[in-house]
Amino acid sequence: MAINKEWHEKHKMPKNPSFEQRMEWHIEHSKHCNCYPLSEKIEEELKQYKSKKKKDKS
Repeated sequence: MAINKEWHEKHKMPKNPSFEQRMEWHIEHSKHCNCYPLSEKIEEELKQYKSKKKKDKS
């Protein structure tokens, strides 16, 4: 798996991120880098986060 070093250097995970910050980082990370597959836990959290976000927009 290839790491997008430039993206990682410019987009560091915040120190002690909130749940929302962590989810947004993982969303962007999955768009720009393929350095590792998402864990099942993160995938499940992302599903829940996206679902909640979609409901909040309605």
